[in-house]
Amino acid sequence: MDISNFSLKQLVDKINNDLGHTFCDQFRYERKKLSNSGRASSADILFKFVDENRDWVINEGGGVELQYHLYYRQNTIGYGLGFNAQYVPFANEKSPVEYIKPFVDAFLLLKAHKNGTIQSLESCGFSLIEGNGWDGLKKIENDDYYLFGKVIQIQNGILSDIDYNQMLDYIKKELFDLYIKIWKQVKKMKKEYKNVETTVSLLTFNKNLILTGAPGTGKTYLAKQIAAQMILGKAYDEKTASEEEKEKMKEQYDFVQFHPSFDYTDFMEGLRPIDNNGNISFRREDGIFMKFCRKALNAYNKEEKKDEAPKYVFVIDEINRGDLSKIFGELFFSIDPGYRGEKGKVKTQYSNLWKTEKFGDSDSFFIPENVHIIGTMNDIDRSVESMDFAMRRRFAFKEVQAEDRMEMIEESAKLSPFYTEIKERMTNLNLAILTIQGLSTAYQIGAAYFLKLENYITSDEKIGDDSWKSLWDNHLYGLLFEYLRGLPNAEEDLDTLYRAYTLEDKYRMENKKAIKIPSQDA
Repeated sequence: MDISNFSLKQLVDKINNDLGHTFCDQFRYERKKLSNSGRASSADILFKFVDENRDWVINEGGGVELQYHLYYRQNTIGYGLGFNAQYVPFANEKSPVEYIKPFVDAFLLLKAHKNGTIQSLESCGFSLIEGNGWDGLKKIENDDYYLFGKVIQIQNGILSDIDYNQMLDYIKKELFDLYIKIWKQVKKMKKEYKNVETTVSLLTFNKNLILTGAPGTGKTYLAKQIAAQMILGKAYDEKTASEEEKEKMKEQYDFVQFHPSFDYTDFMEGLRPIDNNGNISFRREDGIFMKFCRKALNAYNKEEKKDEAPKYVFVIDEINRGDLSKIFGELFFSIDPGYRGEKGKVKTQYSNLWKTEKFGDSDSFFIPENVHIIGTMNDIDRSVESMDFAMRRRFAFKEVQAEDRMEMIEESAKLSPFYTEIKERMTNLNLAILTIQGLSTAYQIGAAYFLKLENYITSDEKIGDDSWKSLWDNHLYGLLFEYLRGLPNAEEDLDTLYRAYTLEDKYRMENKKAIKIPSQDA
């Protein structure tokens, strides 16, 4: 194809025409739905030509969002999906970065988790052809522009028919698929952000929070995201985080998992053996929580405005599995949210060994104002009974229900194609659980259990019966058996749950109760 005399407008008109009415209409209505826009863009075009002084065009309406981008300069055509952080005069209530950053984060997250569409495009030569590389994209700044795309070389004014038709195919198929996936990821992240934001407010006010709920609901993951929101003001993923974000999390976030052998010397302080040329002696050393509180106090003391001090978040996973009286000791007093700071100071069990050590300017320990504590626990764990009321009243509680974290299935590259089927089985099983006397939402099965299907899938097209049976036999049966142990109709109830899991029997909510659907109505 000879395009030696083509202007950008002529090239754009030809591309829009050859993409066809069907695709252009499909794109504009998909964009309207994804962006919650009041109206669809102009019919029959993807790219909108607006300025003869530009050598590039984008899709209509793409100024403050993910955009299809095409440029025509010298002897090259570049095309792909663009991330624009340049000034937008008609929508400047936010900075350009604030508009585009959610799309950047969604794209980087999909790439980090080996999204199939991105991998396919990269294997065909797509890369960042505009911008400062992947590290630059992670910390995109105002006036930056990045383009994930491909470049076509034009020889003596001739555009290869193969290259041209391939470009149309990529625009209509893989790039369109990626465009939709990025948009959907942004919407999922916004939904998750709202859930996290609500919990952040609860933690900010109460200082201490415990996430409770059914097993496999992602409470530990949620705890880290709450911490990240308080520390970074955004979601956190190790694979996409900048080095600055990683360092900030390393400084202001810590994690410990309680277990029956965990004690005060691990958590607060204790005596540790040291070898001095063969002579064994003991030295007092800070435990994980005291070390963390020292860091938080140093950061707190550096601020003139104390309410702007960096927030430090300490996560205690499986908080109910430890002997809390033994672990916390005299901290039962200072952990109370009303006694943060020096008014809650206590003499520790080893404070008589403090010599040169001080906690700030004090010879006593206290939990700094900028320290927040998140615990996680399963309501149905028998060890919950050991968590006394004195500790319970020092924490706010938030239940995480099974359906709250279904997005973890969508985020799995192997399982996302089967999301609807997985959700149907999981929802039906959880409704059946509610029909069994003595069981509640705390006994429902979280999405993390269904993630284990990744180990049993044998086909890209469907999840076979053997895969579903393996999940039941190896992961669900044992848990449900424990739920029902000792109940009078345990075997019958287990069969009921299996039939719900296989969708032989179906359930629905009616008048706030789960009921079995009569077979003729199912």
